[in-house]
Amino acid sequence: MKVNSNALVPVSPKHLAEAFSASGGNIIILTGQSPIFRFSMLLAAAEVSKGNPLAIIDGCNRFDIHLLTRFARERQLNADSLLARVYISRGFTCYQMEAAVTTKLLPFLRSVGSTKAIIFGLLDTLYDEQASFRETQHILDRMRDHFALLRQGGITLFLACKEWNILPKERNAFLLQLKEAATSVFHLQINEQQYPRLFQEHPRAPISEHRKGTPWEEPSRHSPTLLTARSPRGRSSSGA
Repeated sequence: MKVNSNALVPVSPKHLAEAFSASGGNIIILTGQSPIFRFSMLLAAAEVSKGNPLAIIDGCNRFDIHLLTRFARERQLNADSLLARVYISRGFTCYQMEAAVTTKLLPFLRSVGSTKAIIFGLLDTLYDEQASFRETQHILDRMRDHFALLRQGGITLFLACKEWNILPKERNAFLLQLKEAATSVFHLQINEQQYPRLFQEHPRAPISEHRKGTPWEEPSRHSPTLLTARSPRGRSSSGA
């Protein structure tokens, strides 16, 4: 799906949450600055609070266990039970990220009876200049090809990708290429009052539900292999 980045339609956070929770395979991308990760963690918390297992692949050290435990506590849920349904894998290099996505993810999801996964910073590891541009381009191509297989298997992926201004600029094309493999693309903006606004890029169908200024739904085991969540963790940006 080729996306016109200028075609931004405002949507509510509920619209994105429904897209993620819907059955069937989808590739959903959320772009923007750092708040996209907090938004994604709230999405993850809501999903596992329904009793569903969820895999998270973290390529940029953004998994926040404190948000999950606070979410459970403020809703009087059992935090240990909630965390036991979250499986976290870390990809420190582009090679580890590729292996997690193309080799390990699908068998693991089947083993725990899940059809959903969230990936933080899939592109971040591809921006590392220790791997050549040609090599990282091939890795991205293979991961995009694998997305089609995941969709055919009924798997929904949610990719939270922070926008960077990369030098050399040739790697800036990676985000556009990733968007072309997506079924839907969303963009989170923060206005001057530090208020989040959510938009969808080139939606396939008209969006009827939009509440202007919809607020966040804010409730106020780390290794290369997938493990249940047990303990906390934490370029020139293109925006603030």
